[in-house]
Amino acid sequence: MTTIELKSVGKEFPNGFQLFNDLNAIFDDDAINFVIGRSGVGKTTLLQIVAGLLSPTRGEVLVNDVNVSDFSRVEMLRYRKYVGVVTQNSSLVLDRSVYENVAMPLWITGMRGSDIRHRVEASLRIVGMSDAHNQMPSRLSSGERQRVSIARAIVHRPKLLVADEPTGNFDRDLAMEVLGLFDLFAERDTIVLVATHDPHLVSETQRVFELKGGTIELLFGESPEQDPVA
Repeated sequence: MTTIELKSVGKEFPNGFQLFNDLNAIFDDDAINFVIGRSGVGKTTLLQIVAGLLSPTRGEVLVNDVNVSDFSRVEMLRYRKYVGVVTQNSSLVLDRSVYENVAMPLWITGMRGSDIRHRVEASLRIVGMSDAHNQMPSRLSSGERQRVSIARAIVHRPKLLVADEPTGNFDRDLAMEVLGLFDLFAERDTIVLVATHDPHLVSETQRVFELKGGTIELLFGESPEQDPVA
């Protein structure tokens, strides 16, 4: 089991604005971990800190008891190879095909062509887009583009998948479809951390944290530290 623990995490910006005071939480791969809160409360910043894209001002981010917030630049780049990121807007490269968009993270690592093809095909199959290899993003629906974005985020088989308002532009039915995909990854021993302000999205989930007033609180669902299996 992989766990991520926030210990007294704070974030203050150069202008003196303090976003977080003292964040303490544990996320694991037993279930999807939702973080809810109003716009501007810091959900995106929290996800960026966990993903290693932003450093906390103080406190620790522990991944299996290793403090990644103390990593050097080289160590952090290595850590990010185990992280997949999904945003509200799919951020696909519009002049590249679906296949090329999903393959990009693997091209950067220098992986061999045959291995890339296998990984891309497997990722597209998981998200139900196997027949879209040669399609251009502009020809896809918003839901299909988000599926491709998720395929790109998981193609390198991350141990942590963070999704920032991934269904913000969708109706309830499409949002629940995308949520079903995240359930699959949670079942494959991947920590899934989803930030959302949509109460309908979290109504059937197992673990929900609320970010409010610079702190984070477990609203419902078992905390990993209370799980006897852990």
